[in-house]
Amino acid sequence: MTETMTRRALAGALALGVLLATDLEAQTTADATTRTTTASAPAEERYHLVEVGGKKLPVEVEKEWRCHESVTRGTLTLRDDGRWHLQTTIREQCGSRAEVETDDEEGRYTREGGTITFHDDDDDDGDWDLRRDLDLDDLKTATAGGDGALTVQLADGETALLFRR
Repeated sequence: MTETMTRRALAGALALGVLLATDLEAQTTADATTRTTTASAPAEERYHLVEVGGKKLPVEVEKEWRCHESVTRGTLTLRDDGRWHLQTTIREQCGSRAEVETDDEEGRYTREGGTITFHDDDDDDGDWDLRRDLDLDDLKTATAGGDGALTVQLADGETALLFRR
């Protein structure tokens, strides 16, 4: 081999080494970012509403003269950072007109043993209305069953919500 060919081969090998080292560093950084992102994302327990007050969904939660609202779906998420999120789908029927809306509520919770206590961030004491409407977001306490069930007692002291994983 000539000296020029040897220098070219050496330069090519050096360039390849730099390229491989740069690629390895980029991959290591990407792996570290993925591990950090995965580790920092809060874990969740997700439950789906199946019953309100012992009745299977859909369940009527509010009734007026010609209108009534029924909950058709609900999902309760408990994050490991002590935050809860309740998303419910409500269908309002007024005569022949029907609308579907989604409500989102959230707050904090604490867990002591098998009991979960909910704290509502907006401290909404309800409406100044004499009609009895069911406020599904007024969560008070919950207990988990061994079968993936979560029974939530509402603040009214009478109504239980049954969720399942």
